[in-house]
Amino acid sequence: MNKNLSALIFSTAFAFLSTAQTPAEPSKIKVYTGSTNVETKESNSYNWTIKTDLLAAVVGELPIIVEYRIARKFSVEASAGITYAILPNSLFFDDEDDFFDTKAALGSAFRAGIKYYPSSDYDAIEGWGFGIQIFTKTNNREYGGDNIALEGKKDSKVKTGAAITISRQIFRDSNISLEWLMGFGLANSERTHFVEEYNDVTQNSEVIEKQTTKSAPSIQLGFRIGFGN
Repeated sequence: MNKNLSALIFSTAFAFLSTAQTPAEPSKIKVYTGSTNVETKESNSYNWTIKTDLLAAVVGELPIIVEYRIARKFSVEASAGITYAILPNSLFFDDEDDFFDTKAALGSAFRAGIKYYPSSDYDAIEGWGFGIQIFTKTNNREYGGDNIALEGKKDSKVKTGAAITISRQIFRDSNISLEWLMGFGLANSERTHFVEEYNDVTQNSEVIEKQTTKSAPSIQLGFRIGFGN
């Protein structure tokens, strides 16, 4: 009897142990989702960029441009640069008495504006931007030749105006910024130069200063490259 009871207990325990299993832990998949928190999104956005304009350099303007984000969708931009007047200042003026030889000289250029970035995928300063810009640009050319009366004098053209800009700015690896820009506006150009006229009183030719003014549409094309963070 004892042997049968022992055998029954042993077989029951063996069956229990062989069928018992440790419960498996449920599998977990970690899913990463984009944050919709405004503060987190702003902290990951670029705040500023310093750049120059390669297309402007082709036509004789070498600017340093700074753009800074002031709000989620707005930025301000300012630039200062030097100009090197490759083309004659008389190019778009109808000055028939302009015959003195000139050569390129240094001038200056300043621009300032505000931009709005409407994209829902990016904050300023990334994506498409629409802005308003004011500017002033001085192109200087020095008089050449052996005319002592023209020594130290310059043919100077000052262009001031305002424009509406359309741009698209992206950032590459290593925080490199690339921007394409077009600007359309109106500018006033005032040219100060020197001409030679005959004086009936002295019966001699004299060099006199002359100023001419012209208003015309203004077009700006830019390709800018820089560094931002």
